[in-house]
Amino acid sequence: MKKVIIVLLSLIYSITAYSQDILAGIWKYQNNSEVFIVNIWKVTDGYRGHYKKITVDVNGNQVSVVYDSNKEIGDTGHNWPSTISAGSLSQDYSTGGTIYDNTVTNSPNAGGFIEGLCRIKILNPNCYNSNGNTCALQAEWMVKRGPGLYNPAEPPYSVPTNIILTKQ
Repeated sequence: MKKVIIVLLSLIYSITAYSQDILAGIWKYQNNSEVFIVNIWKVTDGYRGHYKKITVDVNGNQVSVVYDSNKEIGDTGHNWPSTISAGSLSQDYSTGGTIYDNTVTNSPNAGGFIEGLCRIKILNPNCYNSNGNTCALQAEWMVKRGPGLYNPAEPPYSVPTNIILTKQ
């Protein structure tokens, strides 16, 4: 009986952990030789993440890094802990939060970044199961400026603002 309870508790924990991690992982969007990559991980109160853009050759091998948000904060000797901060997934498999585009150039912000709103919505959650994806899991990625005042001299975002990501 004790073994049955342990197995049931393990199964319940696995299902719960599994269902909460549908968003966590590596997501990509490729446009010719440029690949935008988002790395999302689960935290207690939602999700955090980083992003980068790379170029690849015709075989898909990385040639160079165009930008990477996982970089040093100024000259502090410490990297940004995350540049994407989102809440838990809603019932429609979407979440929203803040993105800090710290890869822009000529930002008038003292920190060298542009803050924005980020929304991620999984488009086909039925593709994800415990035995692996049955089809390519995709998510809509949208970034926009938040309400209120902002400096008109701010450059545009360097991150894509409306794309479909595919989970790797």
